[in-house]
Amino acid sequence: MHIPISWASQCLLLSTTVFAGLTSAYRPVQFVKHTGEAGRADQAFSLTQHYNESTSENDLWVRMEAFRYKGNARGWASLGLGPWMQGSLMFILYGDPSSPDSSLTTSVRAARGHYPPTALSAMDSAPPFVPDVEIMKSVFEEYNGGFDHSDMGKPSHVAISEFVVRGYDKWHGVNITADSPSQPFIWSSNFKQDFQGDFSETRAIDMHMFGLGFGFLFVDLKNAFVPSPFFGEIRDTEGHYGINEIDNPDPPTDEELASGEAYISLLGGGAANIPGTPAADSSAATGTLESEGKDHPASTSEDDHNHDEGAPVYASQPFNVRNFLWHIHGVLMIVAFLFLFPLGTYFIRSGRTTSFNYHWTLQALGFASVAISAIIGYINSHSISITHQFVGIAIVAALGIQVVLGWRHHVFFVKTEMRRKNWLSPAHMWLGRIVFPIGFVNIFTGMQLRGYGWFTIFLVLVVMVVEVVILVWFIRGANIRNARLDVRGGKAVGGDPALAAAEEEYFQLAGDDDDFSDSDGEAEGAANKDKDDARREQNKRLAALDKV
Repeated sequence: MHIPISWASQCLLLSTTVFAGLTSAYRPVQFVKHTGEAGRADQAFSLTQHYNESTSENDLWVRMEAFRYKGNARGWASLGLGPWMQGSLMFILYGDPSSPDSSLTTSVRAARGHYPPTALSAMDSAPPFVPDVEIMKSVFEEYNGGFDHSDMGKPSHVAISEFVVRGYDKWHGVNITADSPSQPFIWSSNFKQDFQGDFSETRAIDMHMFGLGFGFLFVDLKNAFVPSPFFGEIRDTEGHYGINEIDNPDPPTDEELASGEAYISLLGGGAANIPGTPAADSSAATGTLESEGKDHPASTSEDDHNHDEGAPVYASQPFNVRNFLWHIHGVLMIVAFLFLFPLGTYFIRSGRTTSFNYHWTLQALGFASVAISAIIGYINSHSISITHQFVGIAIVAALGIQVVLGWRHHVFFVKTEMRRKNWLSPAHMWLGRIVFPIGFVNIFTGMQLRGYGWFTIFLVLVVMVVEVVILVWFIRGANIRNARLDVRGGKAVGGDPALAAAEEEYFQLAGDDDDFSDSDGEAEGAANKDKDDARREQNKRLAALDKV
């Protein structure tokens, strides 16, 4: 029976046949990252790809290794196909090297944004296409290699996982091109997570470490094709081959091509003589190399490719307290910097008789919101290691200083009735000027860490810009009004000198038209006995409030 083959399939078969005759086109591809405890990463992988004629698909043959010191069972290592977490097909290794069976878990997962990836087996609904991942080997072995870390010493164990991803370039979550000379991959690791004995395939994992605990790769897949499949060896005392972490990989060198040609020449009639290849005497060896037991028979018709390669992976997202707290963390920061602090700035400049009370109340609520958010962030993170966290700590500390400066300035104001200059007002004001924009920037970095889309980030940016423009316009208008009153010989703000002093002290975004001194702010017509009495009564109330 003749089975029709599409034009695309004929071209692919022809190109593969031509490639098989060009043995020198293959070069080994490997990634090795040895940084130990200080750098938070210690892992490696190698890969080859092979065109499977029985399924008409490209299969990726991957060997992953993760190095453990002193039998440590903490942490995990991962490799992801794709340029980012969104839609990436991930392979995560974890386990206990001291367990009786030395078993290693190789968990295949996918992620939606910057969230913990979900095991494919636990997804609520199956994606349009899921490559078959055939795990050939997943075990811990005692390390007998030549690597010896300067700080950590020699690894005690190495986690070894060998698996085949059949039809990997049809994965719908990200764009993967089998003949790309610079295909983006990602990697990450965590060396602190305590699994507490639960190494199941669907076990929740903590976030990767920062610093050197994650990164991006550009992989030369084009020159990774081999005529017969095998798992490439990993030379863990050497660096990368066919991979670059910051730019396109360099073209193959003569030495790399010679090494690849030597591998190919050893293939002969099969892959039995190649290191890292399933044993030739295995009863299932032939079937393993060219598996035909796929749930979905291979086809290269357009119907099979009729899917959105850029669509995200819709993995199940069950309720997670930790994720919920991250959202609360962000909401509290946004409420403080986009609503409470700007409102406090508005009221201190509004000229209302109650503006000072509104000002300190809103600023106190904003500080409480930021403090609670920071506590949530610290509890959720378990550690402090990234710029966003350090900046957040600095913001909380600066706001604490702001509270002290504002309170001390108020005490000074009550005692002297604003008749003496002091440094508290300008310090309070300038610190506010610095903290406000830094808080905006840290909100952006936090949203990026949580995987929010650029559209959402853009909307927040628009709100911030509008707020700043309105505040500048409003405060500049207040300065102009005060300047006019100065010309007439008095500085009045809502008829209350307390407001005149408080107006100068916080988040002044426009230029100053007067000195940083406290003003007695007597209202025009200060000779009026009723207003003088009102001023004294207001001062008494503020003094009583200060004691509280």
